[in-house]
Amino acid sequence: KNPLSSPMPIYALFIVNKAGSLIYHKNFSAKSRKISSNECLYMASVFHGLYLNASSLGQSSGDLRVPMGIEKIMTESFRLECLRTLTGIKFFLTADPDADYLKALLNDIYIIYTDYVLKDPFYVVEMPIRLSSFENKVMSYVLEASEKGEMKNQNR
Repeated sequence: KNPLSSPMPIYALFIVNKAGSLIYHKNFSAKSRKISSNECLYMASVFHGLYLNASSLGQSSGDLRVPMGIEKIMTESFRLECLRTLTGIKFFLTADPDADYLKALLNDIYIIYTDYVLKDPFYVVEMPIRLSSFENKVMSYVLEASEKGEMKNQNR
C-alpha cells in the first residue's frame, strides 16, 4: 500500500535551519501539489524571511526569550503551523485546514529529530538531513497518527 495514495490531513513537512536553508522536506499527501526541489528551496527561504520580519514586528520585552514569528497561518485551502527551536531551527507543516493538533505533532517530530538526527555521530548540524532512519520514523509516525484520526478536528 502506497502511504501517499490515501487521503491525509498532513500535506508536507519542512525543516529550515537558522540561516533559512531548507534541510529537510517530505510530502505526505497526494492532495498536496507536487513541487520541484527548487520550489521547495524557494518556499523555505521565503517562509524564513517572513518569519524573521514577523518576529521583528513583535514587541521587545527586554528579556532573553526567543522572539516569536509566524506560528500559524490559516486559509480556506490549507493550514501552516511552525515550531521554532531555541537553536533557530524551524519545523513547519502544511495540512488540511481542519487538521488539529499540529503543534503537538511538530513537538513530536522535533523529538524524533533530536533522537535520530542530532544523536547521529555522522550528521553535521545545519546541513541537509539524509538519514533513512529519520525519514522512516517520521513517515511511520505521521501515518500512524493520521490513521488514528488524532489530527482531525471532530468539532468542525
